[in-house]
Amino acid sequence: MASPKSRKEVLIDQLVAVFRARGYEGATLTQLAKATGLGKASLYHHFPGGKAEMASVLLRHAVAELQQKAFRHLTTKRDPLVRITNFIAGFDDYAEQGNTHCLVAVLAQGSAAETHGSHIAQQFQDWQASIAQVFEESGMKPKKAKRAAASLLSELYGSLLLAKLNNDPSVFQRAVKRLTKTYSAQ
Repeated sequence: MASPKSRKEVLIDQLVAVFRARGYEGATLTQLAKATGLGKASLYHHFPGGKAEMASVLLRHAVAELQQKAFRHLTTKRDPLVRITNFIAGFDDYAEQGNTHCLVAVLAQGSAAETHGSHIAQQFQDWQASIAQVFEESGMKPKKAKRAAASLLSELYGSLLLAKLNNDPSVFQRAVKRLTKTYSAQ
């Protein structure tokens, strides 16, 4: 049985929902306060740095969640291609089968990128290197492994974006199915 969430965890989940739905610019303090049931002053009590601090906390939370649901599979002792397919399944879980945005990608856009862009870029480089390492362990040469890692992330994030643009999660679901089949068959 899962332990109940702390008030801070519930607050973060409520804020994440607004940022995912509206983006950084669209997430007004009024909307954030309404989503949490707190007044603006109470939000500032929890996040003295305002919306920028909220975004920073939410970014760390999203990175940790992606690490737990997807990227941790890359570091197990299993067969490399099993680790890749488990990573894909974990990303699918994080993206709720194409029904939600990746908060890291949301915060990589617009004015939030001015503050968080370099951190996000470094995180993606680290993630891509982790995937490339697994591909190398499967027998790929380093250059090909790096391209394969970039291609995998492009397919996942691109199909997630297309799913949101088309309001059709099946776009992402088909990509996940195709990727899983590709790496299971090798």
